[in-house]
Order: sequence, then C-alpha cells, then structure tokens
Amino acid sequence: MATRRKSSRTRPLALVYVRVSTADQVEYGASLDAQRATLIAEAERRGWECEVVADEGVSAKNLDRPGLTGALNRLDAGDADVLMAIRLDRISRSVADFAGLVDRAGRKGWNLVLLSPALDLSDPAGRFTANVLASAAQYERELISMRTREVLAKKKADGVRLGRPTAVASAVVDRITTARAAGNSWPKIAAALNDDKVATPTGKGRWYPAGCRAIALAADR
Repeated sequence: MATRRKSSRTRPLALVYVRVSTADQVEYGASLDAQRATLIAEAERRGWECEVVADEGVSAKNLDRPGLTGALNRLDAGDADVLMAIRLDRISRSVADFAGLVDRAGRKGWNLVLLSPALDLSDPAGRFTANVLASAAQYERELISMRTREVLAKKKADGVRLGRPTAVASAVVDRITTARAAGNSWPKIAAALNDDKVATPTGKGRWYPAGCRAIALAADR
C-alpha cells in the first residue's frame, strides 16, 4: 500500500459502511441495524475506532452514493484508515467499479475489509480474493443475461408474443423510488400516479401497486 500521512490517532479509524436499497428498506428496515451492530462489534474486536456511514434507499449499481462518496474522500485524504462492510454487494455489484476501488485503496494507502466472506486488502491473499469475488459476481450476471436472451429468442422464433412495452420514463422511476424511500406504501404510490394522470408504460390503463414495486426492483438491479 502507499505511504500514509502521519495521523494523531492512536488507533486506526474504520468507516463502517451500511446500505439498503429502495425496494427493500421498508420491508427489511432492520437490515441497517443488523449490519451496523455486526460491523461495530468486529471493529472493536480488532481494536479500531469506528464511525458509521449509511446510504439508505440506494442500490449498488455504481459508486455514486452520498455516504460512500464521502467515506472514500475521507479515506483518500487520510482522515480514516479502513472501509468496512458486511458483504461485497453492499459496496458494489460492478466488477469494474470494485476493481477500481481495490486499486484506489492500494494507491491511497487505505484498507478495505469485508466480513462475509472474510476479506482484508492489507494482504495479497485478500486482494486476490476481492478480484475473484467481483469477477464471479459479474460472470453470474452476464450468464443470467445470456440465458434470458436465449429464452426470449426461442419464444420469438416460436411465435410467442413477448408482452407489452415496459419502457418507463426516468422521471417516473425517480418519483416511484423517491416516494418509496420516504416510506410510502405501494398502493399510495400507485394512487398518486393515477391522481396526477401519469402515463403508464403502455400508455393505457391505471397504475397498480405491483407494477410500481416491479419498477423499483428493476431500478435497483
């Protein structure tokens, strides 16, 4: 790792990072508390100071999240020493983003620690494992995508109608995910869209709770 600037801290400072996505945060709100408690206990076991950094209602599609961005800036500046998370997918689901993060940690001289599976970038084995995990996650997503395309191609060849258009305007997606993050129920979100006469993906019919939930889940992938 790169040489760090001297710090007045007597113990390493770990930034404990916790995240839940928009679609899951209401149903599984306890997830943040569970992540937080487990990580704090592990940091204390290692003799580290710790601060909690949270991103609620956001996905791991990219690294553009307020909490994570702030944590990374502090780590780069030498104001903290370790970024801790429960699992890889709490930080990133993109192999490119995660590989960049591993490289960034090495260049800037800070450490990344995951608890499940056990991973510590302060040693070569940990860095190797991190790259393997990220590559495996990317491979799984690409495999699922390939199989989906194959199934759709076969259905099309067999003359099966592949359903209605599903394109949703980004403004509508943002409205749904923001409303959900604010704690609104799916029925309430659907009712508000209908009241405001927001067009559905097909341009016909009404909004329904299940459809709103499906859009939020798709946005979180």
